[in-house]
Amino acid sequence: MKTAAYGISTVTLAPCGVNGAYPAFSGAGTFKFKAIVKDSLQFNDQAGSDNDIEVEDSDDIYATLQSSAPTKGFTMDTYDMGKAAYLHLMQYTENAEGWIEAPTQVNDLLEAVQIITKAFDEFPAKQFEWAKMKIKVTRAGTLGKSGFPNLHLEFREQMNADKDGKPISGHRWKDLSAAPANGDTGDDTGDGN
Repeated sequence: MKTAAYGISTVTLAPCGVNGAYPAFSGAGTFKFKAIVKDSLQFNDQAGSDNDIEVEDSDDIYATLQSSAPTKGFTMDTYDMGKAAYLHLMQYTENAEGWIEAPTQVNDLLEAVQIITKAFDEFPAKQFEWAKMKIKVTRAGTLGKSGFPNLHLEFREQMNADKDGKPISGHRWKDLSAAPANGDTGDDTGDGN
């Protein structure tokens, strides 16, 4: 069987689960992206960097200090500039007159993320999930006739912990070749398992 991932079927956000659990990616509080810009989802993992300490009386490295931790995440753009996108992603609110108003202070979103890829020939669909990601949202593009403005999102994996504060895995994926054709995993338990 071929193992590559191809195309995007859905990208869904959900409130982070309790004590590091994966949430159900359906129901209240979830947000499904529409109009994802073609080829805009790009992984941008970066390895941590080290600082080698050298001394005059040896040709060997005296010590190695970690100068930055590794980061894992991806970026994505959407043309969806609708009310639901502004309310959920940009943290705007709707007033009594129907205006969608900017918040006085914007905080980064902390949400669980699910990506389901498309099945293609011998390539099965895959389901990727992150229990906790920090999401930064900015606007990009122009209002001219040459293209649409879009929302640019930066997703960065965050440390995931159990009820005792012990770090646990915060990312998982599975092959959906045995899952129902509609992409439904049948997971309605709320714990993502």
